[in-house]
Amino acid sequence: MSVDHPLFPTPPLPISACLSPGLRVEEDLPATQAHQVMLHCALDAACLPVRLTDIRAVARIAELDYQTVNAVIGWLRTLSER
Repeated sequence: MSVDHPLFPTPPLPISACLSPGLRVEEDLPATQAHQVMLHCALDAACLPVRLTDIRAVARIAELDYQTVNAVIGWLRTLSER
């Protein structure tokens, strides 16, 4: 269940037409999917490979509100700066 805090909405994350022909490219991603993309990008930037067992954790974190997801991404960003 995704509950976005009204003061901190998830910014729109457009879908690139080259990602997948099955996606509706004229629409932005829903908040939870945008959070997953943002989290995976942050993990990649921190050089942390996502193991099969981590996928469920990333999906659960992505269900949280934008402010919380952004805090997790901030923590991951500190890892990539080391």
